[in-house]
Amino acid sequence: MRKRSNGMLLFIILIFGLIGSLIASNVYVVTILGTHLNSQTDLDDYAANINTQTTVLQAKRGYILDRNGNIIAQDNESYTLVAVVKDIRQSQKETAAYVVDQAKTAEMLAPILKAPVAYILDKLASAASAGKFQTLFGSYGNNLTLAQKKTIDALAMSGLVFQTTITRNYPLGPFASHLIGFSQFVTVTGENGEELEMIGKMGLELIYNESLLGTNGKQEITVDRNGYVLPGSKVIKVDAVNGNDVILTLDKSIQETLEATMKQSLAQFSADQAWGAVMEISTGKVLAWGQAPSFDPNNINITDYTNLGAQYAFEPGSTMKAFTYAAAIDAGVYNGSATFDSSSFRMGIKNGLPIRVKVNEAAVEVINNSNHKNWGIISYDTGFVYSSNVGIASLLTTSLPADTFKSYIEAFGFLKKVATDGLPETIGQMSFKYPIEKLTPGFGQGITVTMLQMMQAYSAIFSDGTMVKPYFIEQIRNAYTKEVLYQGSTTVAGSPIKATTAKKMQALMYKVVYDERATGKNYAIPEVNIIAKTGTAQVAINGTYSTGKTLFSVMLALPAENPQIMIYYAFQGNYTNRAHIDTAAVTQLIRKVALTYNLHKPTDTNVNPVLSQSVTSVTIPALVNHTTGYAMQKLLPLKTPILMIGSGTSVIAQYPSADTVTLSNQRVFLVCDTSQISMPDMIGWSRKDVQAFLTLTHFPGEISGEGNVVSQSIPVSSILSQESVIQVTLK
Repeated sequence: MRKRSNGMLLFIILIFGLIGSLIASNVYVVTILGTHLNSQTDLDDYAANINTQTTVLQAKRGYILDRNGNIIAQDNESYTLVAVVKDIRQSQKETAAYVVDQAKTAEMLAPILKAPVAYILDKLASAASAGKFQTLFGSYGNNLTLAQKKTIDALAMSGLVFQTTITRNYPLGPFASHLIGFSQFVTVTGENGEELEMIGKMGLELIYNESLLGTNGKQEITVDRNGYVLPGSKVIKVDAVNGNDVILTLDKSIQETLEATMKQSLAQFSADQAWGAVMEISTGKVLAWGQAPSFDPNNINITDYTNLGAQYAFEPGSTMKAFTYAAAIDAGVYNGSATFDSSSFRMGIKNGLPIRVKVNEAAVEVINNSNHKNWGIISYDTGFVYSSNVGIASLLTTSLPADTFKSYIEAFGFLKKVATDGLPETIGQMSFKYPIEKLTPGFGQGITVTMLQMMQAYSAIFSDGTMVKPYFIEQIRNAYTKEVLYQGSTTVAGSPIKATTAKKMQALMYKVVYDERATGKNYAIPEVNIIAKTGTAQVAINGTYSTGKTLFSVMLALPAENPQIMIYYAFQGNYTNRAHIDTAAVTQLIRKVALTYNLHKPTDTNVNPVLSQSVTSVTIPALVNHTTGYAMQKLLPLKTPILMIGSGTSVIAQYPSADTVTLSNQRVFLVCDTSQISMPDMIGWSRKDVQAFLTLTHFPGEISGEGNVVSQSIPVSSILSQESVIQVTLK
C-alpha cells in the first residue's frame, strides 16, 4: 500500500515537472526567440514597434432641403483608388496584399475607370520599378462613385484599396446662394487631437452650423511596425453621429424661376444687379429669395458676400408710397376724391414745417413727378395710381401730420431689424430733421430700407392689417429618427393698420395695374388678377444722387381678390424708360406662382373685384367663459362664419382671440367641449383655418399642398380621438 502511494506521488511529481518544463521552455522561446509555441505567432510584431492607430470616422453634415424635400446641400462621399505595388510584409505568410498580376489588373480596371489599359499598366509598372509602395491613377482614379467602388471590390483583386473623401455638394448649383452660403473642411482640435470638420462659412450654413454639424467617431486598432493589423488585436469603434437636417420654406420650382428671371433682367437691361423674393402673406414663409449675379457654392466663386435682400439698404422709391397712403387712410385724414394740383410742388417753410408756396413765391425746394409729368388737377386716388410725388407732398402738407407719418413708418417695422432666423441685417436710416426730410420719405427718398423690411411691412397691406415676419426655416430634424427638433412658425410682428385700411389699399393697388394710365398695367397677366405698386428711384452714391443709376422695382400680390402670395422684384442699373414696360421676366415669375398655387381669375369679373367684395372690418368680442347662446348673440350681427367645437354649453377657448380686428369673412372657432369632438367638413378651408382648428383642439395633423382644402382623411362627423391624425390636402 505504501509502495503504491509512493509510486502515485512520483507520477504526480513527474507530470508537474513536465508541465513546468513546457512552460519554462515556452517562456524561453517567447523571450529569446519572440515566438509563441502554441499559436506559432511571431510575437516580434507585438513586442516591437507596436502602435495604436486611431482613425477618425468622419460625421456627415446634415442635409439642407427645400419644403418639398429637394436637396439643396449634402455631404457626398467619393473614393480615390490606390494600388499597392510592393509587399512590405516580408515576414508574414498571409495572402499577398499587393498587385500581383499587373496586366490582368490593368485590363479589368480600364472599363470601370474609363481609362486606357496602357495608361493603367504604365502606372503600375513604373511605380513598381521605382520601388514605390503604391500609386494613384490621376483623374481616372479620383472622385469615384460608390457604384464604381463596389464594382472594383467585386473583382476581388489584390492590392486595390480606397481612400474616402467627403465633400459638401450643392446639386442645384447657384440656388439662393447668398442665403444658403457654403461650408468647408477646416482643421479643429477635438477629443482625438486634430481632425477635420465641415464648418459653415457663410449664410444659413454658418448660422445653423451647430445644428448641421455632426460628431465625428473614431476607430482604434493595433498595428505592427509596417502598419498592418495584428491578428486577434482588439478594435475599438465609436460610430460617427451625423448632423441634423434643416428644411427650408423655399420652393425649388419657384426659386429656380426667380433665378432665371433675374438673369434675364440683367441681360435685357444691362443691369448691375437684381434681387427679389416670393412669400406667403398669411404665414411669412419665404418661397424664393435670391439675387444676381450669384455664385456656385460648389466652386465658391464669390465676388460679393452681401446678401442683398437683408444687408443692402436702398432708397425704395415709389413702392414706399403705399405706406404713406395707408397712414393717411388709417389715421382717418384721407379723402380719395379730394383733388390737388399735380404740377411742380414748390416747397416753402412755415413754423419749421414744409408748406406749398405759390408760383410767384420763393421756394426752398421743388418736388417734381417722375419725368416732370403734370396731369393737372387730379384726385388723390388718381395720384396714387399715377405714382405722383407731388400728390405725396400735398398729402403730407395738408392732411397727414409729419409726426403721425413718422409713427406709422416705425409701426411698419422700418428703421429696425426684422430679426428672423439669425440673418445678418442692415437696419436702414431716415433723417427727419429738416423740412424737406419730412416729405421725401413719403415717396421713397431720404429713407433706406431692405427687401426683408419691405416684405414684412407689405404683409400688413396685403392681409387684414396683420404684419408677419418673413422666415426661412421650416424645421430642423434629427437625421436618423426624423424627430422635429425645431418647428418654424408664423410670428406676428404687429398690426400697424386696420383691416379696413388694408382693404382700401388693396383696391388702390388694383387700379395701379388695371387703370388705363396706371404705372403697373404691363405686369397684368390673363390667368389671375394682381395688385401692385411700381417704383423708380435714383440711386444715392456717396450721398449724391447718381445721374444715371436707377432702381426699378415692383411689389405685387396675387390673387387680387384674396392676396395669398407677394412678390418683390428689383434691379439696378442705367436708366431706361422700358423697365416697367418690358416686363416679361416678372410676368413669367407671376405665372409660375399662380400655377404652383393653382390661383385663377374669378369667372365673375367686376370693375374692381377688390372693392366689390362685401367684406367689412369686425372686432371679435371676448367669449371665453360665456354661454354659447351669448356667443351666438354677439357673433351673428358680425356675419362671420362660426364653427362650434364640442357639444358643451360654455365657451372654453376661442379663435381669433378677444379684441382681434379682422375681416368679416374670417372663420371664428369656439371650443365648447374637449371630451367629444367630431370631425368638421374642412373642404374649402384655408391653411390658416386648418391650423387654427388643430391648435385649439391639440389633434395631430398633416397639411400638404397650398390653397384651400380639397380632401380630408377623416370623414365628416367622425368622433376624433388623440390617436387621430387629421390629414388634409390643399389645392
